[in-house]
This record gives sequence, C-alpha cells and structure tokens, in this order.
Amino acid sequence: MNKKYWLILCVLLVLFCNSCIEDNITPPLTGDLNPAAKLLVYFESQGDFANNPDAPALVDVDEVYTNLDSYLIIDIRPAEEFQLGHIESSINIKTDSLYDYFQDLNTLHYDKIIIVSRNGQSSAYFTCLLRLLGISNVFSMNFGLASWNDFFADEWLDAVGDDPNIRIYINDLAPKSDYTNLPDITFKDPDAQIEQNVKTRIKKIMSEGFTQGITFEREISQIGTLYMVCYGLGLLYYSPRNGPLSELGHNPDAVFYMSDPLFELRSVNYLQTLPPKDKVLIYDETGQMGACMTAYLRVLGYNATTLLFGGNQLIYSRMIYYPDI
Repeated sequence: MNKKYWLILCVLLVLFCNSCIEDNITPPLTGDLNPAAKLLVYFESQGDFANNPDAPALVDVDEVYTNLDSYLIIDIRPAEEFQLGHIESSINIKTDSLYDYFQDLNTLHYDKIIIVSRNGQSSAYFTCLLRLLGISNVFSMNFGLASWNDFFADEWLDAVGDDPNIRIYINDLAPKSDYTNLPDITFKDPDAQIEQNVKTRIKKIMSEGFTQGITFEREISQIGTLYMVCYGLGLLYYSPRNGPLSELGHNPDAVFYMSDPLFELRSVNYLQTLPPKDKVLIYDETGQMGACMTAYLRVLGYNATTLLFGGNQLIYSRMIYYPDI
C-alpha cells in the first residue's frame, strides 16, 4: 500500500477509535431528573439551538440594510440611546417588555426579525432566549449599531486590546472539572406541561435583563472564585509558536470548551463539568456567542456571565493576525 494512503488510513482509524472511546466514557445526565434536566431534555429535543451551527443567529448589517422593508427591526437599547440615533423603521422595545411583545406578535408575518443592540452583545443574548422559545426567524444584528455607523462604534474600539497581564498566559490545557449534577432550579407549577415551564423560566430570565459592563478588568480580580470558560476554536485558546503573542495562549485559569463542530457544552459532552453554583465566566471571539451561551446556561440555572467583546479585549493582536480564529 502507498505510504501516503497508509498514513491517511492510520489517522482516520485513530480519530474513529477516539470518538468511540469518547462516546463510551461520556456519561448521560447524572443525578435525578430535576427541573434543569427536564429543560435540557426539552431544548435538545427541539433542535438544541445553543449547540448547533445556527447559534448565535447573526445577520450582517448589509443584509439588514437591503431588507428594511421586509424585516422587523427591534432596537432594545434604552430609549435615550434610541433617540440619539437609530435605524430607520426600527422600533424601540425595552428588554423587560420583550417577552410580552413577542407573545402578541405574529412572527410569521415577517421574513426575519432582527434584534439590535449597542454592540451585538445583549442582542445575541435575547435572541438566544427567543430562539429557545421556538421563534426560529429571529436574529441578532452582527456587532450591533457599531456596524451600522461609526458614530456608535466608540465602545467597541475602546475595548479592543491585549490583556495587560498577557505575559502570564500559557499554552497548557487546563483540566475541566469533574462531572456533577445540574443546577437546582424550581418550577412555579411542577405539574404544568414542560412547554409552559419553559416559557415561565425564559420570561423570568428575560426580566432579569442582560448584565452590563462585564469586562475582563472588572472580572479578573475574581479569578479563583470564577470558572473561566474559553468557548470557541483552538486558536482562541492556544497560541502558535510564531506570530503575535507567540506561545501566550490563555489565562492559566481558563478552561477550553470546543464550539463548532464538537459543541462540548452539550449534555452528551461536557456540560455537566460546569460548576452548578460557582460563577461561570464565558468568553468567545467577539462576545456574541458567549452572550448566547450565557443566556442558555442561565435558563438551565447556571450562574453564568459573559465577557463583553470576548477575546477582542484579551488577545486582540492574535485575533487580527488570524482573522479566522
């Protein structure tokens, strides 16, 4: 057999065997089927939006611009910000009214429903919650108003940079925590249909709003009490030997969870290695996927929060050097 093809065959066999071993050692849901487990089973039976390539359901600004007549555009910024400037034809809905607004809305009347926020962070968060409600034509505008007009881009531009403590970053793989039970949450009416409990739970999370101002500078002082999750692709966690920030991969406390294609926060993978009570801080590339996953985890009862702007305020030099990070 040709040496080249033999090598390829060996690689495929290794990948196959590893996947089989992984399947064998990955536990099902552990502990009792508590309310969080019931929610999890329901979401995964309905397409598992948070853990598939559709998330976080982003639409680029050019698409929004060319479809202003057929898309419903909902701006969720505070009214005072909306009045300073907004997309023509957009409407302003406060986040604490968003659930009730969608309950009365004929969503099928629109090709797409676009949620718009200042930087795409909170819009990705609420878009995920609406998707979990089963509204499949709702999307978040990529990078928010910052991508619509430079007038709104200051906060994004001011956030990008490299962590001042970047020199302590390493390329070693931090171990995931041991498997544990899902968080403890309660249903107001445990005997209600799961669909009703899903709605009640998501309405509660929506009413709590999107946590503002979570920046690395603010959160880093809590390292040790945080479970810091890097959620993305390998280059977000590991740094190559050459290029910007060579071998300065990640904060020593950051634990890596692969996103697409492994989706390691699925129940059949490593979801239950997240601590059910400690704060979980998630960062991705831009903060938008992190916001989506934070919404999902909060619904399940995790004390999750997202790092605004993601890796852009940690390893920006690497991210612009490797645009497909």
